Amino acid sequence: MRDQTRWLAALVVLALVFVGAGLFPGSGQALGGLDVRGLFVPWLTTLREAVTAGRLPLWDQTVFAGYPFFANPQVGIFYPPAWLALILPPPAAVGWYVALHLIVAGAGMMLFLRRLEHSTAAAGIAGLAFAFSGFAAARIYAGHIGLLATLSWTPWVLLALHWAVDRRRVTAALVAAVPVGLAVLAGHTTSLLYAGLAGLAFAIYLALENDPLMVGRQAVVMGAAGVAVAAVQAIPLAEFSLRSARAAQAGFEFATQFSLPPAHLITLIVPEFFGEPTRAGYWSVPNFEELTLYAGMLPLLGVALAAIRPNRRVWLWLAVIALGLLLALGSYGFLFRVFYDLLPPFRLARAPGRASFLWIFGASALLATAIDGDPPPSSARWVLIVGAGLGAAALAATGTAFAAQHPTATSGRLWHQTGGWALAIGFFAISGIVLLAALRAEDQRRRAGLMALLAALLIADLWTFGMKFTRLDPLEPAPLWRDAAQVIPADAAGRVIPWGVSIFEQNGVQAVGLNSVFGYNALEVGSVQQLLGSIPDPRAASFDVVGARWVISGAELGEYFEGDQPLTLVGQTGFAWVYERGRVLPLARIVTAAEVIDDDAAAVARLHAPDFDPAATAILDQQVDCLGGTPGTAEILERRDGYWRISVESDGGGLLVLAETDYPGWQVRIDGQTAEALTAYTAVRAVCVPPGQHTVEWVFRPVSLYAGAGVSLAMLGLIAASARRESAVHSTSTGEEDEG
Repeated sequence: MRDQTRWLAALVVLALVFVGAGLFPGSGQALGGLDVRGLFVPWLTTLREAVTAGRLPLWDQTVFAGYPFFANPQVGIFYPPAWLALILPPPAAVGWYVALHLIVAGAGMMLFLRRLEHSTAAAGIAGLAFAFSGFAAARIYAGHIGLLATLSWTPWVLLALHWAVDRRRVTAALVAAVPVGLAVLAGHTTSLLYAGLAGLAFAIYLALENDPLMVGRQAVVMGAAGVAVAAVQAIPLAEFSLRSARAAQAGFEFATQFSLPPAHLITLIVPEFFGEPTRAGYWSVPNFEELTLYAGMLPLLGVALAAIRPNRRVWLWLAVIALGLLLALGSYGFLFRVFYDLLPPFRLARAPGRASFLWIFGASALLATAIDGDPPPSSARWVLIVGAGLGAAALAATGTAFAAQHPTATSGRLWHQTGGWALAIGFFAISGIVLLAALRAEDQRRRAGLMALLAALLIADLWTFGMKFTRLDPLEPAPLWRDAAQVIPADAAGRVIPWGVSIFEQNGVQAVGLNSVFGYNALEVGSVQQLLGSIPDPRAASFDVVGARWVISGAELGEYFEGDQPLTLVGQTGFAWVYERGRVLPLARIVTAAEVIDDDAAAVARLHAPDFDPAATAILDQQVDCLGGTPGTAEILERRDGYWRISVESDGGGLLVLAETDYPGWQVRIDGQTAEALTAYTAVRAVCVPPGQHTVEWVFRPVSLYAGAGVSLAMLGLIAASARRESAVHSTSTGEEDEG
């Protein structure tokens, strides 16, 4: 136990050192990554501000013309580690969040392998390999901290499954559901596919060792109960997914973006064979972070040594590795197509290269197997000799090519590859010599020292590659947003259209106090995005109905100065050109005419028709009886996330149209009385108002949230009762053993 504590303590210290300055970033900085700046810091800031104000952040009006913030799983509103943002500034919270999940990953792998009866040293070294792999480092570089968090729970899920199968009782399976629930709450839903494949493979292995029906029952109960624990997030997510633009655009080409080219398998050995984006430059297909699968030379050697004398468990991890690498090939291979056709979730997954996580997991487990193996046969020495020889040959060939081409445009790349081969040979040879010496060592103190040296070599190898990716980057939004905010009056109503702005910069609108019709998120409300994408022109009527007033661009938009409703340049300063649209409709307005079109495509086409005036006429999907009077007035009295209060007045009544996304959960009251909510122009909200003066309130109260919370609370209560039951049974059995 003392040795295990030391390994865990070393993991904690190493994780904190690895994240480094990201734990205490300076003002305006955070741990690097486009998604940290573009997604997670804005999200965590919204979460912090809402909770500080005494409310849950259910709706965000600043992007996408309004969208259900609470249903975005990666925000992690109900995931406890995300609550770090409630006690720390969001930039610092990101750093601690990453460090915490490196610890979760490494500790989980250590404890899982210890449960499989590996030695403390073998489990400890494998845990370090899993936590600090090149896969994890590349995710930190990209800011994919939700993916990192979700996958970090994988060894805990397998550990819990093994424990539940060992206990055999349903109550044990219910308790074992906790890490499953945490993985779901961590928010990167598509990563659950790969964690699930690891769990399925392990369940099959356990079924070969135990009663298959019992193992299947325990696994199913675990999975179902885990999803129920996370129902407070899972049910809103399911609702959002069904209405998302991602579901509408899913196809094989979409799903196989960022497939791993077969040539990139060389990066198993030389991780920077195609360069890297921070120093040398990257010269292969996009994107570096999606195609990084370096596990280290020691795990690679461990795989080779374990495969020399395979047992059933070795075959398990080899199968997991093969599954991961074949899936990672995506469109370059055959297996992802099979999964895409047979398993619908894979149609939404995208980035098959992420399946290489299974390679990282399997290689880490096989490293522990190799370390705990019997003294290696003579063939193990040949693995080392042949591996080093092949590496030396590759080094010589690359060096020769460099000498022949220097100086040319490609010689710099060849020089970089030469250095990569040299590092690979060095770490492979030294790690192999130390590992073989440790396996042959009979003196325990000598063996312990060699294990510590192995761990140091592993960290040196992985950090030589990965440490450069943990860096601080500025958080300030793109200069375009800062400059645009200087042009647009602070009290001006209406949303902005960021035209031609990088998707990674879209959420910068939140930092300058503006509201946008676009945003950056994996999920978007499909009806709004289909409406706004129907005609790619900032003058289009589709932008009228969502309250767009300003067009912001990083370049002049002279092509839109002509035709109907032309743009007018308001100002240009620094990086921003700011235009006002030719037709600007109020965020809240009353119309007295409507056309009924129940087909969305036909309704959008009608909106763009030259003879249609959206200022005077709405488009609905059902008949109403409040039209035909004279237009009245609508004044916004109060507006905040999830709430609108509007004063309306008209002689003959009419249709109040609100330029914000329609979504399940919005309830409307007129003078305190519930009214029927309507959808206008396929995507925004509306309600019939009677003649006279009235107060209309829109409140966002999503049923999916309350339903999910009820399921989660009920399941947590059942798990608590099951835990007490398991504790009582364990105490009884322990007492009987002591008496015996």
